Amino acid sequence: MPSIADGFDGFIVDLDGVVHLGWEPIPGAVDALRELDRRGKGVVYLTNDPQFARTAITAKLTGLGLEVPAESVVTSGWAAAVKVSDGGAAVYVIGSEELRSEVTLAGGRVLSAAEAGSADRILVAGHTGFDYDELRAACRAGENGAELYATNRDATFPMRDGPWPATGAILAAVETALGRTATSVGKPEPEIFEVAKSLLGGGNVAVVGDRPDTDVLGGRRAGLPTILVGGATPADLVRPDHVLPDLAGLLGDR
Repeated sequence: MPSIADGFDGFIVDLDGVVHLGWEPIPGAVDALRELDRRGKGVVYLTNDPQFARTAITAKLTGLGLEVPAESVVTSGWAAAVKVSDGGAAVYVIGSEELRSEVTLAGGRVLSAAEAGSADRILVAGHTGFDYDELRAACRAGENGAELYATNRDATFPMRDGPWPATGAILAAVETALGRTATSVGKPEPEIFEVAKSLLGGGNVAVVGDRPDTDVLGGRRAGLPTILVGGATPADLVRPDHVLPDLAGLLGDR
């Protein structure tokens, strides 16, 4: 009997909650991904976690036993960095040091909190060092007309001890303080899925993720088949094409 994997040439695979939890591998996930590679299936990893640079993600995946080039990883942080850096813009970043590095590599000029008043754009991302000083700096930038962007709107992300606050929680404070809505770059916006698909070089591509509100909704917006794993309950308006317990289910008989 053919497996679900047999019906596709490539996969856009989420990381948190699909491949790992807190960078501890989910049982069976690494073996399933190795088998997809053995069968000649293309895989691009797409994550809304903006804390890490793509090179750091590949290093972590190597630590899990997966050989993955940086070009096969798309993060909401990297995609947002490319967008806000357009034209060599001056950017005030609420986010990790690695995200600031991504903005610099993309050609943007990263501003300190003291320089935020001269920012062309503000980029908001989840990170554990968020504080009131960053919020004040964003207010100064916004007051002077800086455009507001966010890597994504996820309220939380999964960890083994339960959900942790993510970009959306921080963004809510910034949007409230500035009185306007940010342009979000990450999932479920279709553009980031289109970027990921382009890296696979065509063919029949499916999205694999554990969240109906980001992975499934975003895949549908991009016109791609969707596969929900991990036990989440599909929402009526964003029902996936397939529901599986885990990544290994891609390889089993239909």
